[in-house]
Amino acid sequence: MKMKSKYGLPLGVFAAIGLMAGAAIADDTTGLTDTTIKVGVMGPFSGNASSYSKAQIGEMAYYKMINDQGGVHGRKFELIQEDTACQPAKGIAAAKKLVSQDNVFMMHGNSCSGVAMAVKDIVVESGTPWIVAHAVNPNISMPPTPNVFHGVPAGPAYGYTMGKFVMSKPGTKNVVMVEHSNDWAKSYADPTRDYMKTKGIEPSMVLAMERGQTDATAQVLKIREAKPDFIVASLYEAETVIFLKDMKKYGITDIPVMGAAGTDLENTLARIGDIDTVKNYYVPHAFIDTVDGPGMKEWNDMILKYYPGETITGFSYVSIGSAVAVVQALKNAGPDLTREKFIAEMDKIKNFDTGIFATNITWAADDRHGVKESAVAGFVDGKPTVMKSWNEPM
Repeated sequence: MKMKSKYGLPLGVFAAIGLMAGAAIADDTTGLTDTTIKVGVMGPFSGNASSYSKAQIGEMAYYKMINDQGGVHGRKFELIQEDTACQPAKGIAAAKKLVSQDNVFMMHGNSCSGVAMAVKDIVVESGTPWIVAHAVNPNISMPPTPNVFHGVPAGPAYGYTMGKFVMSKPGTKNVVMVEHSNDWAKSYADPTRDYMKTKGIEPSMVLAMERGQTDATAQVLKIREAKPDFIVASLYEAETVIFLKDMKKYGITDIPVMGAAGTDLENTLARIGDIDTVKNYYVPHAFIDTVDGPGMKEWNDMILKYYPGETITGFSYVSIGSAVAVVQALKNAGPDLTREKFIAEMDKIKNFDTGIFATNITWAADDRHGVKESAVAGFVDGKPTVMKSWNEPM
C-alpha cells in the first residue's frame, strides 16, 4: 500500500518534487540570459576611502574589454555598481539590493574588510558566487563556504610577505609595530608577528594608532626612544600619511617602515608630496611591475581606454587578476552556464598565471585564499621598484 500525504498525493511525488527543487537550486541561472551575465560590483565610490574604489574601476575596465571582444560564450557582462562608502551599514544595503532586487549572477569586488564581514552572511545564504578582490580579512573566506573566493592576497599572505621582507634586512633584531586595533589590522599584523617568531624575534613595542587619528606624535616619540631597526605599520592610507609626516617632523627618516596593503606606494607619495618622507617606506605589492613599469603598460592602456580620466595607482590593478581567472572559469564552464558549474570551474583554477599578479592563483574547495604571497614595492634611488627581499629587485 502506497502512503499518501494529507493532499492525497503519494509521498513519492513530494520526494520527486523535492529533488527537482534541489536540482533547481544547484543549477541556479539567476542573473543570466542568453546574452548577458549580471555582475554586482560593490566598492567605496564615495567617502574618505574612495581611493580604494580604483580596484573596482580596474576590474570593470577588464570586463568591458571582454565585452568588446564578444564576451564569454556570447554573453556580455552587465555591471551593476553599488557604493558602500566603506561603511558596513551601506554595504549591507548594497548587498541586499544586488542579491534580492537586481538578482545578480555573481558579485565581484568589495574593498574594506569591515564591509565584507558585515555582508558575508547575506551573500553566503543567498548562494551568490562572490569573488572578494580587495578586502583582505582572511575570515571573509574562512572557513570555506561554497560560494566565496578570495581573489587577492588575504591578510595571511600579505602578513607573511611583510614579515619575510622585514627579516630579510641584515641585522634586524628590534622591531616596533604600529597598528589599528581592528580585525583588518590584525589580519596583517598577526601573520607578520608569526613569521618574525620563526626567526626568534618578538616586537619590542606594539603601539595603537586608531582610524581617524590626526596626530601620531605620541607614537613617534616612543619610537624615537626605542630606536628600532624596522617599523611595521598596519595602518590605512590616511593614517599612514599622518604617521610618516610626523616621523619626518621629529627627525626620524632613516628607519625603514613596512606598511600594509591598505596603502599604495605611489598614492602615498602623491598624498604626501615629498619623496624624502617616503624614501624608506615599503608596501606589499601584488603585481609583476610598478605602476609605470613596462609590465603594466597593457593594463594601464586598458583602464584608460574605458576610464579616460582615471589616475592609475597600485589600487587600480587589485581586482583585475581575479577577473582574469573568473573569465577563464566562465569559459571552462561552457555555454550552458549555471552557478554550480561556475563554482566547480573556479575550484579547478590551479597555479593560474593571470599576467598581472606576481604569484599565481590556486583555489580549492577547502582553500579559498587564491594568492598565497606577494612581492614588495619600495623606492630605490627615488624610483618605485618591485622587490623580492631587502635590496633584491625582482
